[in-house]
Amino acid sequence: TRRADPKQILPECKSILVLAIPYSPFTLHPSSFTLDPSSFKVASYALGNDYHDIIPPLLKLMVEFIEEQVGHPIPNRYYTDTGPILERDLAQRAGLGWIGKNTLLIHPKAGSTFFLAEILLGVELEPDETIITDHCGTCTRCITACPTQAILPNRALDARRCISYLTIELKDEIPADLRPLMQDWIFGCDICQI
Repeated sequence: TRRADPKQILPECKSILVLAIPYSPFTLHPSSFTLDPSSFKVASYALGNDYHDIIPPLLKLMVEFIEEQVGHPIPNRYYTDTGPILERDLAQRAGLGWIGKNTLLIHPKAGSTFFLAEILLGVELEPDETIITDHCGTCTRCITACPTQAILPNRALDARRCISYLTIELKDEIPADLRPLMQDWIFGCDICQI
């Protein structure tokens, strides 16, 4: 499929630069809202400016820098949660972390509070030698913490139960049996990033 074969996206692709761009867990500023922010919760990544608007210009600058270094234009495509690409798998292969039981990419020091971005390049880059092993072990904190039981024991996610899916992607009404479990989350969820 297109998602698994970058050459179907960029036929000249010889390298993929994978980036983890950190975001800080934010708190809501009470003066920004007409409602009391203690009455609802928003995922940290969604506070502030939209990363879909912020990151692509930075990726473009990075491509321009690489082109300056090699002395000529390079075929390229870049994405941040916007294209047909297996971001977590590429990031794991690039040595940025492991895919945790919560299905998020986890870096041993940075956790999972970062956006992933990829630049497909028509030039060969020397790959990093970094190998990060799975550090989840017997820990099940993310599974236990999920109030809707969306995180399954086999490192899978039942999106139909995930608060992020329910508050962002679902186009229908949230199922009545899940509403009391959502803990005032109105956009996304950070619970499994404990």
